Amino acid sequence: MKRLLALLIPFAIWGGGAEAQDAKAPWQLTFRHGPLDVITVHYKNGDAKSFMYIRFTLENKSSSTALLSGLHFKAVVGTDKRKRKTHIAVPEAAAEETVRRLSRVSDLKNVQQIHKHNGGKLEPGQTIRGIAVLGVWSREWDVATISVSGLESGSMHCRVRKFGDSGYTVSHRAYYHWNRRVLEKVTDVTDFTEARAIVKHDVVWNMVYTRSGDEFAPQMDELVLETEGWDVASSSVAMEKKPRFGE
Repeated sequence: MKRLLALLIPFAIWGGGAEAQDAKAPWQLTFRHGPLDVITVHYKNGDAKSFMYIRFTLENKSSSTALLSGLHFKAVVGTDKRKRKTHIAVPEAAAEETVRRLSRVSDLKNVQQIHKHNGGKLEPGQTIRGIAVLGVWSREWDVATISVSGLESGSMHCRVRKFGDSGYTVSHRAYYHWNRRVLEKVTDVTDFTEARAIVKHDVVWNMVYTRSGDEFAPQMDELVLETEGWDVASSSVAMEKKPRFGE
C-alpha cells in the first residue's frame, strides 16, 4: 500500500511538480518531473530486467531559442564507495516502449531523441516530454542522486563586484558556495576600491532519493524524494584586472 501511495501522490501533482526555473538565472529550460519509478521488462527468452526511470517535461518559457544538445541525466547510486555505481540515461527501447504503453503517453522521447528534436532546438513557448531510463540498479541501493545538466545554455561567465568592505555577488542560491570563494579571493587584495572576479560555472538540477526496505521485495519499497534543487557541478574563479576609471 505504501508503494502504491508513493506512485499516486507524485503523479497527482504532475501538472506542478518540480519546477527548475529562476527569472534571474541564465538557464532557459523549465524542468518538471514525475516520481522515480521502476519498470520490469519480460523478454521472449524468459529473462526479466527491472529498469529505473523518470518521466519529465521541458518547456522553453524564454523569448529565445533553447538548445537541447546539453541535456543529460546521471544517477550516482549507493553510499558505499566500494559499491557505488554511476548510471547514465541511454536508450532502452524495451523499457521505454513499456512505459509509453502503460502510461498511455506515446510521445515520450529519450534523451538522445531530444538532442535531435527540431535540430536540437526548442523554440519559445514549446514543450517536449521525455523519459530517462537509468539502467538496472543494485537491489540493495539506499540513496541515489540524479543530476540533470543542460538546463542552461552552457557554461556561463558571471561578473562579481566588491566595493570596499561591502560586497555584492550573484544572488541566486545555486551560487552560494562559489560566492564565498569569490569573496575570499577578493578579500586577499588589500589595495583596491573596486575589484572584479569572473565565475565560470556549470549548473545542474539535483534530486536525492532514498529507498526504504530490503533487497527481497523491491516492488514493495517506498522511494522518497528527500531533496532537490540547483547546484553547481563545477566552477572556477579568476580575478580580473582592476578597471580603469570610468569603465
